[in-house]
Amino acid sequence: MLLAILAVQAAVMSAGLVLTFVQVRHMTAKAMQRVVLDTNVGLAERFAHELERVSDGSLEYGSAAWQRVQDRVETLELPGGGYVCLLDAEGYVLCHPEMRRSPTLRRTNLSDRRVTLAEGDSVRLGGAPHAETLAGRMGVPFDGTHYVATRQVPGLGARLIVHQPESGMVSLLSAATMPIVLGGALRIGLVLALTAACSVLVIRRYECQLEDVNRRLEDEIERRTAHGLATRNALIFGLAKLADCRDCDTGLHLERIQSYSRVLAERLRGRCPEIDDAWIANLEIASSMHDIGKVGLPDEILLKPGRFTPAERKVMETHPVIGADTLIAVRRRMGDDDLLNMSIQVALQHHERWDGSGYPLGLAGEDIALAARIVALADFYDAVTSKRVYKDAMSHEECVRLIVEGRGTHFDPMVVDAFLASIDAFREIRRAMNPHPGESEGGPAIRRAA
Repeated sequence: MLLAILAVQAAVMSAGLVLTFVQVRHMTAKAMQRVVLDTNVGLAERFAHELERVSDGSLEYGSAAWQRVQDRVETLELPGGGYVCLLDAEGYVLCHPEMRRSPTLRRTNLSDRRVTLAEGDSVRLGGAPHAETLAGRMGVPFDGTHYVATRQVPGLGARLIVHQPESGMVSLLSAATMPIVLGGALRIGLVLALTAACSVLVIRRYECQLEDVNRRLEDEIERRTAHGLATRNALIFGLAKLADCRDCDTGLHLERIQSYSRVLAERLRGRCPEIDDAWIANLEIASSMHDIGKVGLPDEILLKPGRFTPAERKVMETHPVIGADTLIAVRRRMGDDDLLNMSIQVALQHHERWDGSGYPLGLAGEDIALAARIVALADFYDAVTSKRVYKDAMSHEECVRLIVEGRGTHFDPMVVDAFLASIDAFREIRRAMNPHPGESEGGPAIRRAA
């Protein structure tokens, strides 16, 4: 953006510079022409009187008077390569700086040459009034186009012509305009530099302000997003707690499931490329949704203190589908979301078994989502080691034995290995979140299908 602005500024100012120089050069050329012509007119007047005095009133080719006039013509120095010559009464060259080196000049007749005046009129040199001083441009056969001033010299019977070659005018013009060009270029360069510096400062200040505004907006968006996610997670967890209250006699069941799941996921990080911080954060919330489908079960089945009949078991085994359908309905309203997608997998598949003997779909091996495989072990450990109305809590060591026995049948071997490497962490979580710190372990384990 900055480079584009500077490029446009440079282009506009350069175009202005070129146009200005062209106009200045044209005006200077016109002024130089006027100055040279006026100067030549003055020289013609002065030289006419001077040459009359030198010649003593007569001028015949080869005479002593002619010699003196020729000497003077040869020694006269005019700027830009200018020179003076004399024509006789018939228009032939009489005196010229090159006369002695080129005697043939004497046979050159310029009477038919026309002088183009400044006003644009054209006057024949031989037909000009004797008393008139002319100033304009004239082509001569020996040296191109000249700016000339011509005047009759009655005392010599000759016409004086002061020549200024056009090539000399170009040199004079270049010499005259070069300081203007250099000065203008320096000034324009200075203006460009100052403009660029000011533009850089202004744009940089604008960019800094814009960056600051964007940073504040990003911070505000991040804050509101974090607040929204925290609110969403709190509501989801609250709903899960509400469902959990119908089945458990402890308020920390979901918190323990979350902690166990996090420990297993952290242990598996590196072995499973999908596991990162965001994945683990979603797993903690999704794990709390594993039994949300139980809100659709009748109390006489959900709270029965004993084994289920085949019909009751069939009703109980519908809760994963109920939970998944509930979360799918939420996803239709909210749109696609990583947390909801994982929660649906966990709710639907956490009772699937590695060997395919689980429910409701009979999935096996890696067809079961990794999140569901992790939550399956975490839920089993918590269910077996927690006291219920229909059973006492099993010891940690006995639960470990059952999990090892289920390696490769009930549980994913990789998840079991992660559990065995994290036994101390599981024991500490169980101790810290035990709702009945005085209860004894190792009582009769009355188990039922859940």
